[in-house]
Amino acid sequence: MPSDTISVNLTHSRLDLNQVSYYTPLLVYKCAKIKLNTASPKHKILYLNVNDYEKAIGALEKEGNNGDDEFNAEKEYLKQAIQSFFAEDDKGLRAVTLAIYKDTAEAKGIKELFKRSRNSFIVFINTYASNNDGGDGLTIYKDDYVNFKDPAHFFVFATKESEVKELFKNGSNSKSKIIVVHSKGTQQLHLRFVSKYLHEASMFHAVNPYGLTFSGINPITNSEEITKLRQANINFYSHLNESGLDGFPAFKEGICLDSSPIDEIFTYDYIKYEFIAELIRIWNLNNRQNSKLSALQLSGQRDTAYSAAIACKLKEFVDAGIIVSYSKLKIQISASASLKLFLSLSITYNYSMKGVVLNITTQDIQSYQNSLRRLNNGAGLQLNENIFLNQR
Repeated sequence: MPSDTISVNLTHSRLDLNQVSYYTPLLVYKCAKIKLNTASPKHKILYLNVNDYEKAIGALEKEGNNGDDEFNAEKEYLKQAIQSFFAEDDKGLRAVTLAIYKDTAEAKGIKELFKRSRNSFIVFINTYASNNDGGDGLTIYKDDYVNFKDPAHFFVFATKESEVKELFKNGSNSKSKIIVVHSKGTQQLHLRFVSKYLHEASMFHAVNPYGLTFSGINPITNSEEITKLRQANINFYSHLNESGLDGFPAFKEGICLDSSPIDEIFTYDYIKYEFIAELIRIWNLNNRQNSKLSALQLSGQRDTAYSAAIACKLKEFVDAGIIVSYSKLKIQISASASLKLFLSLSITYNYSMKGVVLNITTQDIQSYQNSLRRLNNGAGLQLNENIFLNQR
């Protein structure tokens, strides 16, 4: 065989790639009175669907001998929260996993659940409070988030406030991929938003969260409050035409705390992870070596199995409407005994967004592989893997 070609076996991949759960969020609830498993970390996992969630939550047991009224109220509150997630009018997701824990000391152990489930979205439900004002998730989870934070996930919080008062206020924590939704009382707008947005994204990934509509949510009309929310990059529900009150309420602004559009970052992550998985697949198919590539192929001046596979992926993304165009694809490969490369290309998500440059480095690939090793070798929390299949 000529020295500048690669032997490709298209029938078997040595690495069983576990898919990222792009469209199946993980709900997390810090409880007050619910009895948890005794094993460390103390927690409880509920696999819920639209038909049985009431029964599953109703079967929860109380911790300790006192506080029956508070326990029953907490169960009812949690049941209403999940009911909001499954709101029939929203036509959102019909199944979800709920992780329940209590103590901040257990938060580090709960993070293992995030690693094993590989959910793109981690959604926090505010702890039950008798005043029923909705609460501020940034305050409730401020001590626990230090143990939770991970750049691999979007974290979604609900707050009754019109400004960021805790956790991300002083710059000690990154605002990237942090989504905060204004929600008062029993609205649970953040749960309804995640359910509807990810359901629509599972059918057509390039969906814009701005403008999603929800029944039964009173739009905010106070201009001063809207200004505060917008300045804080907190998502809210208001009329599309705020000055004219046009009668069309919708979800706004569809952004993260750092002002980045949710769909743009979500799509970027999706493409990046899919590319990394494809590069690893080709690496496995080629007996985990690049020694037969020519100097021109290693430098990216001639096509390789890697560039051909990425080009096919890009065509899939264009045909699916995930991106509208791409250009300047270049892959530089190292001839070393491990998979080392640098990939760069320009992509345009849709005609209303500016183009972005997507880069994949050796470190990105190593981080991805390390996450798989943690998934396959890590001890601790066990999940029903069938719940976390990629829905695309």
